[in-house]
Amino acid sequence: MEPESKAPHVLIFPLPAQGHVNSMLNLAQLLSFSGLNITFLNTDHNHNRLVLHSDILDRFACFPGFQFKSIPDGLPADHPRAGDRFMEMFDSIKLVTEPLFKEMMLSGQLNSATGQSVTCIIADGSLSFPIDVGNELGIPVIHFRTISACSFWAYFCIQDMIEAGELPIRGT
Repeated sequence: MEPESKAPHVLIFPLPAQGHVNSMLNLAQLLSFSGLNITFLNTDHNHNRLVLHSDILDRFACFPGFQFKSIPDGLPADHPRAGDRFMEMFDSIKLVTEPLFKEMMLSGQLNSATGQSVTCIIADGSLSFPIDVGNELGIPVIHFRTISACSFWAYFCIQDMIEAGELPIRGT
């Protein structure tokens, strides 16, 4: 076994939706350029799609502290995970993924390739359970919002727009 790296070991966990995964992969790459050890935790379904339809393994092979891990989302393989059935994924994540995530963290399955424990979790802003697990294990958790800055700013303006009478939109 290689000696343990002194760099922090960051676990990145996106919401299992393409736009969220893409944004978090970009973040993972930037952090890898900085020399951090990264474990990218994706659902089995999305990881298999990435491997099948992209050069994702080659893209990250140049980072010795980077590894992919996957976790079940609890849905059957033929589930569309999109459209009007997208919200079913949240129930499945709550029932299946959440307890498995805690178990994987406790058992060391998400340790770095050199055995280093996770020192920080960067979780998708749409996932709340990594905060509970991080708090329980004494690991800091950062919520990362994958939406654009314009979309994020719009959320902060909604109350002002309601107070100004601009929302809800009336008329034609």
